[in-house]
Amino acid sequence: MDDFSPQHFRSDKKAVLNESLRATLEKLDEENRMNGIIDLINSLDGAREDFESALWAAYALNNLDTYESYLQAEKWLKGVEKEGMQSGIWHYRYSVALAWQGKFDEALSAIERGTQVEPSWPWGWLQLARMQYHAGRKDDASRSVSVGLKLVPGDCEFLTLKAAIENGTDSESVLGHYITAADNTGSASSRRIARLKREKRQYETKQARQSLIGRLNQYHIDKDFTRIVNDISAVPSAERGYELTVRLARAYNNLGEYTRAIESLESVRAQSKNDAGWHFHMGAALYYLGRMPPAKAEFERVLELDPEDGDAWQYLAWCCDATGDTSPLLGSEAKVPRPPETSGNPERPVLYTEPELAIIENYITDNFGDYDFVFHELFSPDIHVDIVIINPTPRRPFHTLVTIGMGAYKMNVPANLRNRKLDRAEMLICLPSTWDVNSNEEKWYWPLRWLKIMARLPMTNHTWLGWGHTVPHEKPFAENTKLSAMMLINPGLFFMDREPSDCILPGGDIVHFYQMVPILSDELEYKQSHDANKLIALLDEDAIIVDPHRLSVCPSTERKTRTIVPDNPKNLLVNWKGPEGCLATDRIMVDGCKVGYMYREKPDEGMPDSGWRFTAGDESAEYMTDPDRAGIYSINTVCNIDPDIIPLLDSPYGTAWLRDETGHFRQVPLDPGENGPLQ
Repeated sequence: MDDFSPQHFRSDKKAVLNESLRATLEKLDEENRMNGIIDLINSLDGAREDFESALWAAYALNNLDTYESYLQAEKWLKGVEKEGMQSGIWHYRYSVALAWQGKFDEALSAIERGTQVEPSWPWGWLQLARMQYHAGRKDDASRSVSVGLKLVPGDCEFLTLKAAIENGTDSESVLGHYITAADNTGSASSRRIARLKREKRQYETKQARQSLIGRLNQYHIDKDFTRIVNDISAVPSAERGYELTVRLARAYNNLGEYTRAIESLESVRAQSKNDAGWHFHMGAALYYLGRMPPAKAEFERVLELDPEDGDAWQYLAWCCDATGDTSPLLGSEAKVPRPPETSGNPERPVLYTEPELAIIENYITDNFGDYDFVFHELFSPDIHVDIVIINPTPRRPFHTLVTIGMGAYKMNVPANLRNRKLDRAEMLICLPSTWDVNSNEEKWYWPLRWLKIMARLPMTNHTWLGWGHTVPHEKPFAENTKLSAMMLINPGLFFMDREPSDCILPGGDIVHFYQMVPILSDELEYKQSHDANKLIALLDEDAIIVDPHRLSVCPSTERKTRTIVPDNPKNLLVNWKGPEGCLATDRIMVDGCKVGYMYREKPDEGMPDSGWRFTAGDESAEYMTDPDRAGIYSINTVCNIDPDIIPLLDSPYGTAWLRDETGHFRQVPLDPGENGPLQ
């Protein structure tokens, strides 16, 4: 049993939940709609830091009874750990979440603390008895059951557990935090444990695949194609799937092993019909093997799927040059046409017709969400640009701002792309739920300003904007950010569960919707020296949903000399009395990662060295032996990047701390005979 309301609930923070929300949550609980509880809590600002909200979230997640839901419950509870230390119900839910992840020792320790903190709450003793019995402490479990029965005489769960202990039932059968009465059998409990173990393996496999993809991306940036081949080849061919197979072929191409690239690509041809990347890699392999006619056909297919792929245009031209052939895709005009002689603005702004406007509005509603508010433009010298604001929802917890009006003007698209209907576009940008979209302060207003700037740029400069294009600014957009350029991408966040659809006007023209992503100066340089696809592969949700304070996603090899050390670091070592020198890897000081593993060794005598060594925790052995991958810094500088380390700095020599999956540090042993990974 898990009564929701704790006996003691105090918080100095402003409550996130009110009586109406509590009533809604209780109703959802009565209807056993756990996902509804989670969606509601997720939609509330400040819920992650609110004790009562976190308890509700953990309650629902524990009752979803999946391995990943127990992981999420643990994370919610760790977020309010400070208040939870005084709550029996917090320890109860935390122990349950840990136990069903297989972290039995931690679950036992947690519930032992819970019964000490709140000994009058009976269900803590129930969980304690189960965990003690599972640990082989039968006598202790019996005593815990006795305490529980004094608090709730005759309770069925305590009596059932008492009988199971006396009968010597196997420990897995009595482990259960019973979700339903049907689970209250030994066989059901064993099946459940087996299911959760299977889900854990699946989750770990998925995490391992994501980790592999991250490594492969870095190897590709480093041009270490042999390691790509080795790592993918280590995955059994039956388990590689389409993505890894195509990546393997790309690596073979980069190593000059074109026949092997073709063999890999042929093995997944059935899935490749609409993948421009597959056709590009096949075309490249054929081209370098001297098989020009089939290579030409592949590059034509690439350009049918992605007409803005500049490399494919070049290869297609080379194929035609080599064979003396022509292609209908290669027009006579290879350059962007000159602007028209008359460059003045029209006397009246360019507008959509009423039928066109209705299609645009319906497309926005169907694909990006309903909107209740529109920033109407009062004065429109050239085109009329309104901005609709779509508020955050549980499914999409961010503001979406979309222009209406830019696409009324046909952009000056290059001649060889004119038949691709790329001449009409609208812009959108995604802002976090905490963004003040109604403020006129520049730190809040600049995204709206830039929606209008980008909407007018094609007309004022007689040019065009499309996927992958970037527009630089001579300085950061506002005083509170270093973001200083805009890049256009497809709004993939809105089409993760379905294919994107075209917005087709009555005359057959297509209006393309591009998402504006603000980027940093070194990201702009990276995109210009590589290409848009390579930069987009590095971007994560923190970039796609605007974060004015985010760090660069560029690899350290591109910006080794540009550390993230603030220009005016705060003095955070107020009471520090020892030497301030320390070692830190580039993963922290250049890439901006949090400290993941830190340890303190005894420094050489007479050196201004604190002994502290800071790593992100994901560095390879090869990385750690490269002297160019680490540097000497002041501890205060590292504290400015990751203040979480400050409470641990007084630890003695020989101490090591590891940040676990919940984001919190836990002490781990360090062999005193070793100096650790930083040599």
